[in-house]
Formats: sequence, structure tokens, C-alpha cells
Amino acid sequence: MSRLVQLRVYRFDEGVNFDGGLISAIERLQLGGHGELLDALVVLRDAQTGEIDAVDMATGARGATVAALLDFRLDPRRRRAITERTLAEHTGGVPRAAIEATGDALAPGAAVLAVLHAGDPPDVLEEAVARSGGRAVATEPVEAGSLAAVAERVTAAASA
Repeated sequence: MSRLVQLRVYRFDEGVNFDGGLISAIERLQLGGHGELLDALVVLRDAQTGEIDAVDMATGARGATVAALLDFRLDPRRRRAITERTLAEHTGGVPRAAIEATGDALAPGAAVLAVLHAGDPPDVLEEAVARSGGRAVATEPVEAGSLAAVAERVTAAASA
């Protein structure tokens, strides 16, 4: 079921370091009190290899999203496994083609974070994004229940 919610897409330039503050902000959104986090997606292009790495809530939810984000951030071997699971067509998350198109729009070392939320503006996330050197490239109301429903908007924002 779709409802009017906010899509926010953040872009991080080359050299981004997703520190614990960003993961903590996502965890706080998941726990409530700062609106309701409905979906999230991280796509980055590896600075050394140019490969696309990605994790989304649909994939992470099966293995505790915050734990998956920590593994994604800290362990290159787990990052690859999480990416393969995220790109698998059966996860119910953002379609593989949209993730790949989003990643193709990024320079090596750059990243995109897309979130879909309801309720209060996610100030805690905005602050963490700014501390990590990111910036909002899209903020718009959408009628959706998941990022999969607005995947083309995420890709367009990453390409801007």
C-alpha cells in the first residue's frame, strides 16, 4: 500500500567515509522518535576497483539491518556478499538494474544514500550526512511504500 512520504537522496563525493555517526543515525530512525524509516539504500563505487557495492533495508532486514550496515562498512568480504544479496532479483528491494544505473552515475569513491521516511524530518540523519561530507540532491514527497516504487527517481537524483 502506498502513502505520501518523503524521498531523500544524499550524494557523497569521492573519499566518503561512512562513519559510525551515519549508521547510528539510520539506527535511530529505525527505532522511531525521529519519524518512520520505511526504506533505505546505500550504493557506492569502490575507489580502487570501480565495482558497485550496495545494501538496502530489504536485504539487511533479514540479517538485522544495522548489523548488515556495519558489516558493509567495515568488512570488504562481507560487503561483497551483502552486495550480491542486494542485487539478487528475489529480495523485493530496489531492482538490480536501478542499483546498477545509480552506481554507474557515481565517480570512483563516491556514494549515494536514499531514504524513504514518514513523519518528522530526519534531522538526526541530516546532521550525520553533513558531518560525513554529504549533501541532499533530492527531497520530494512521493506516494510509495518502498524505494523500489521510486527507483527511477533515486537513479535520476544520483545522476544529477
